[in-house]
Amino acid sequence: ETFKSLTDWSKSDNDTIKYYSGTAEYSTEFTLNTVPTGKDIFINLGKIGIMAEVTVNGKFAGGTWMAPYVLDVTDLVKPGKNTLKIDVVNLWRNYLVKEKSLPKDKQKTWMTVTDVKKDEPLQPSGLIGPVKLETIDRK
Repeated sequence: ETFKSLTDWSKSDNDTIKYYSGTAEYSTEFTLNTVPTGKDIFINLGKIGIMAEVTVNGKFAGGTWMAPYVLDVTDLVKPGKNTLKIDVVNLWRNYLVKEKSLPKDKQKTWMTVTDVKKDEPLQPSGLIGPVKLETIDRK
C-alpha cells in the first residue's frame, strides 16, 4: 500500500493496515537550494509508533526509539536533490488485539500469558509526523 500522506496506521479503515505488525518503508526526495554553513541540521520525525531507522542519500543516519525522534543529518544532506528513507517498526500488540477478537480456532498466535484484551485501544503506529528539517547554530 502507498500512503499519500502521513497517518496513524491504527486509524485506518483497512484492517490489514489497522492491525499490521512489522516494518514499513517511507521514502521521498527533497531539494535543498543550499546547505547552511555554521549550523547543524537535524531531521525531526515528529511522532512515530514505535521506532525508526533513517537513511539520507543512501547513508545510515541512525535509529530512534523515544521522543524526541530527532537525528543529526548535517554530514548527510547536500545542495540539490536528496533522498530520504525511513523504516518504521511498530509493536505487535495491535495485531494481538485483532487476534483476541477472533474465535479460538481462527487465531494464529498463542501465548502462555497475555494481558491483551480484544476491545482495548490500539497503539499509535507508523510515521505520523510531521517530518521536518531543522537547523541550530553551532556552538
